[in-house]
Amino acid sequence: MIFGVDFSRFRIVREAADMSQAKLADLAGISQGKVSTIEAGKANPETATLNAICAALDAELILVPRRIGGDVRALVDRHLNRPTSVGGPVMSVRDELFIPDGDD
Repeated sequence: MIFGVDFSRFRIVREAADMSQAKLADLAGISQGKVSTIEAGKANPETATLNAICAALDAELILVPRRIGGDVRALVDRHLNRPTSVGGPVMSVRDELFIPDGDD
């Protein structure tokens, strides 16, 4: 994971589309090895590469505030008929310390 972006989500969407890494690579115009390293979180892909992968997956790359990230992931998981992840929304240390909730 680089810069807080979880590129393993591409794998989830790719698998939900019943697409191999090789097919995704072909559609996106990149190598299968590049797809593999991106999905493993070992690459920092350029915006053009991310856009090409999204186009190949018929998906969009969007920014989501961390406070609702967990809810958005659960929504996507339900859409992909995957078990929803356990846990609440993703929060940064700053949010946990400085944004009051019912426990503060």
